[in-house]
Amino acid sequence: MISKSVVLPCSPERAFSLFTEEAGQWWPAERRHTDDESSSIRIEASGRFFERARDGTEVELGVVRRFEPASRLTLDWFPGTGPDDATQVEIRFEAVAGGTCVTVIHDIGAAGREVFGRNASAYARSWDAVLAALAAQV
Repeated sequence: MISKSVVLPCSPERAFSLFTEEAGQWWPAERRHTDDESSSIRIEASGRFFERARDGTEVELGVVRRFEPASRLTLDWFPGTGPDDATQVEIRFEAVAGGTCVTVIHDIGAAGREVFGRNASAYARSWDAVLAALAAQV
């Protein structure tokens, strides 16, 4: 299991909105899955989690399993494995003194220990980059 956190100087509602509605504005270019640095990244209550390039190309990044505004997201995570061996990501938004603690917990999911273990260091580096970019956006 990987656990990473960052404290943002904003409310849980704002932090959740940044993560779900505005990810395409701050998600690191080197962590995108189309060749378009200005692609949109969408995490929707309907269950879709995807990236769309300006030319219309879409990449499914996962499935939203729980969408609890200002509180929690749970995702089947496809990057690094694909839909048949998805890992699981939970993002928690907790009010703390000075703002919101955003915690990412990335775990095995359907991928199994071997697949997760093979990708764990890349996941950890990716979450470091993603959370740093999120913090810089606030």
